[in-house]
Amino acid sequence: MMSLVTFSLPGYIGVVNRSQRDIEGKKDIATALAAERKFFLGHPAYRHMADRMGTPYLQRVLNQQLTNHIRDTLPGLRNKLQSQLLSMEKEVEEYKHLRPSDSSFKTKALLLAVQSFEIEFTQSIDGSGAEIDTKTLSGGALINRIFHERFPYALAAVS
Repeated sequence: MMSLVTFSLPGYIGVVNRSQRDIEGKKDIATALAAERKFFLGHPAYRHMADRMGTPYLQRVLNQQLTNHIRDTLPGLRNKLQSQLLSMEKEVEEYKHLRPSDSSFKTKALLLAVQSFEIEFTQSIDGSGAEIDTKTLSGGALINRIFHERFPYALAAVS
């Protein structure tokens, strides 16, 4: 599953940037913004929409889009973090009663590590692991490719 972020574009927002000459001439930002505002208010093609043009308006629109995106994605992020926290607390609870001096501790810790590895390995083979690279073959697909494309040639070379 891919996580895609889509944006609805509100149209064009015209801005007037400082030229290289303005920058070299040390034209400050406030003066540039005032000149931009004067341009949009004075130009016949933009006069009727001057309130929706310029750097300050672009800033407000982008800030609103960013705020909306954060507001929309924050609950999912919060749920994911809470889920991870519960998972970690559960794992800590499993180790809580174990004592390093206890001889069964090493056996229990090794067994838990092997079980965790087995689960992650199985997920990787099944193609459902958390860190699947979509640009290269991995897991069962890679094993299948090796078995069907490379193995017969290697077997023939040995024969």
